[in-house]
Amino acid sequence: MFKKMVLVFVIFISFLPFQLNVSADSSLKAAFIRNDDLWIKIGRNENQLTNGEYVRFPKWSADGSRIAYLRGKKSDGYLGDLWVYHVQMNKHYKVKENVSNNFQWSSHDNQLSFMIQRDVFVVTTDPAKPFTVRLAAKDVENFSWLPKGDGLLVSKKKDQQLNSDILLSKVFLGKYPEEPLVKHFYTVPVGENEIVVSTSQFKWSHDQKWLSFLLVPTASISADSNTLCILSADGKTFRRIAEMLNYDDWFQWAPVGSNLGYITGIGREATVNKYLRIIYVPSFKKRPLTPKGYVDIDFIWKGSGVLYASRSIETNQGPLNQTPLPYLYKIILSSSHQNQIGRHPVTVGDFILHYFDKQLYWVRTNRKAAVVMEGDVITGVERYWINNITMASTYYSKWNWDEVISFYGE
Repeated sequence: MFKKMVLVFVIFISFLPFQLNVSADSSLKAAFIRNDDLWIKIGRNENQLTNGEYVRFPKWSADGSRIAYLRGKKSDGYLGDLWVYHVQMNKHYKVKENVSNNFQWSSHDNQLSFMIQRDVFVVTTDPAKPFTVRLAAKDVENFSWLPKGDGLLVSKKKDQQLNSDILLSKVFLGKYPEEPLVKHFYTVPVGENEIVVSTSQFKWSHDQKWLSFLLVPTASISADSNTLCILSADGKTFRRIAEMLNYDDWFQWAPVGSNLGYITGIGREATVNKYLRIIYVPSFKKRPLTPKGYVDIDFIWKGSGVLYASRSIETNQGPLNQTPLPYLYKIILSSSHQNQIGRHPVTVGDFILHYFDKQLYWVRTNRKAAVVMEGDVITGVERYWINNITMASTYYSKWNWDEVISFYGE
């Protein structure tokens, strides 16, 4: 039944008013989930990497030689066994059990960091040597790699009080990761009547002069509102920027300079009060981009002057599974010009994923089946790229596509 539904969906999109064909060879790579198994696509070639497993959250290493992923059961939620697949050797290596989906590759080598409950571990994924898992930090809220890949930035509560401050520390791994050097970096002040229990991951600006992150309250409050913050790399300037949902992909630095794009707005529904903005750092001047009557639910940068967004009509009426699905828009900052790109029926929606070599890649779904599309941003020609990927989970119309697809290629 499912295969028939997917076939109908693929046939359906082939009748849209644009040309569909198989894309040309490209150095872009994709790791994706189909029927819950891990697959890889390089150019025209697709290969199935697991058989009969339940895989989620594929993530490429910095050099594109490895894919980390979680393997487990659907009932496990965001926990599973952490595995690494070595592309050239065509081998899978098990790293650790009961790992959360918060695992991250270093940007400079093939070290992989991950969390088990509240502890952070690091492993060097050298297939020529046994994988040795080392403890990097205990009892932390969240973490990210430092820009140079020589350590981690971790967050921790000062004490168990809900209004206690958040301590940020740098953990330098050095030559002996089992004995890391810990240096206090910054204390995030929390108000007497404020509740902050953790942070999001940390994102560094392209020039490495700033970092952004979310202050996260209790789970029930976090579902509706979190605080976006910006901190200078020297720890001298700290600003609270906006209220937004707890989605890491909803705040992104431009690939040049230090301008931050983010989707602001409280309330867990992605169909109302979700607006794309830019903040220019260090002036901290804000610029709204979403026109009245619309919401933006995904975006990516192309250089420092162009963004692509998934945009739909704003509404809080009717069931969430019947709200308008998004179209793609191109936003040119220098001219403030915004225009819809691509065409499709109202029964399907487009969700931004990746930009590579003048091509835009996105998911197109009718809420029951999904494909990955490729579009030439110059000619406007759109093509099917990957058929039948597993549907991602959704929460109040926010789709978590990182569960089922990851790209390598900048």
